[in-house]
Amino acid sequence: MHPGAGVDLAPLVNDDGESGRLRAALAHLFDPLVHGTIRLPGMAPVTYSGLDGLRDAWRDWLAHWASYRDEIEEVIDAGERVVVVHRCHSRPGADAPEVTHRRATVWTVRERRVTRVDFNVPYAEALAATGVA
Repeated sequence: MHPGAGVDLAPLVNDDGESGRLRAALAHLFDPLVHGTIRLPGMAPVTYSGLDGLRDAWRDWLAHWASYRDEIEEVIDAGERVVVVHRCHSRPGADAPEVTHRRATVWTVRERRVTRVDFNVPYAEALAATGVA
């Protein structure tokens, strides 16, 4: 489900053709009623529904970045919930210096399908939400 550390996610998510191909390849892994949240800068978590909603969440997040690469640093299996820790490399503008930051995503999986995704969760909060010390 991850395109790789060297892939710039900004054009991938914003290109309708590429995004459509990605959706077709991954749709079977998600519950059709999947819900999720994303924490945008300076805002409370925003809720999204369905695969179209998850793409909207990514588009809203990527609106803040001219480029955005993401590498998986750690995966923590906590049963129905999985914490994925990301090291993100992004640029707020085309000529801006790269910013590196650490983010966590909490995935909820039931009956082998993703039912919920919470993006951009603070690391300690992600671990607490899954019961991992």
